[in-house]
Amino acid sequence: MTKLSRVFDGTSAPEKLAAGTRLPTEKELARQFDVSQPTMREVVRVLDAMGLIEVRHGSGAWVRGDGGRFLRASLETMLQLENVSILQVLDVRGVLGSDSAERAATTATQTDLDAIAAAYERLDAIGTLDSIDALIDAIGGFQVAVAQAAHNPLQSQLEHFLIDILLHLQLKVMRERGVSSWQKRARKFQSDRKAIAKAIAAHDPVAARTAMAAYLTHQRTTFLDDQELAQLRLADPLAVAIASELRYSNHTRTNGRSNAPVDRASAM
Repeated sequence: MTKLSRVFDGTSAPEKLAAGTRLPTEKELARQFDVSQPTMREVVRVLDAMGLIEVRHGSGAWVRGDGGRFLRASLETMLQLENVSILQVLDVRGVLGSDSAERAATTATQTDLDAIAAAYERLDAIGTLDSIDALIDAIGGFQVAVAQAAHNPLQSQLEHFLIDILLHLQLKVMRERGVSSWQKRARKFQSDRKAIAKAIAAHDPVAARTAMAAYLTHQRTTFLDDQELAQLRLADPLAVAIASELRYSNHTRTNGRSNAPVDRASAM
């Protein structure tokens, strides 16, 4: 059994490398794991496709540390195979979001609270956001900030994925409606966001869950009122293209601050 085989079957623990670390060359890795260079080249190709490393031509392979991309690819495939509707995505987002808000009310650090407040204030000045992309980024930033304040990495990644899918589907479907339409739509939910931020800052988990549930119910009603969105399914060609675009995007949101990747919650 080669060293590489023992790594994959769990009998030998590989050295952990931090994100941003440059990997040895394929030749050096092949020697280290006692496999042929073509085999190691295939391993590198698979790891790159999974988003765990990034191969830069002329520079080598670098550790990405982005397990979220692999998770997104798996979820994207499942949603398409099951022909999941956008409303079903929103329902799952509602369950996770309400739980995250409740948890955030007890786990949020001051840094988390500052990020939530900053994201809220950015939307409070929505008139200064003069592009749809900026509006989408701000709306998603608030929701991701709340999700991350719960300090559950898996749940946060799942919410992040759902947030991005929901917002970007709206963006593609409704881009032609213009910035003013998006601003008006986003303002409708600002009182909901205020209640969420206030409850989390007060460390009141019951109020936080209630406020988030009201926010997401408000969003669902808005989706139902827009048949162009309500009828969309994740197996539709448009949705497939958007999911793929998000998976390969380097833009990711973290605690309401742009970082790579912050991708975005349902409606506003």
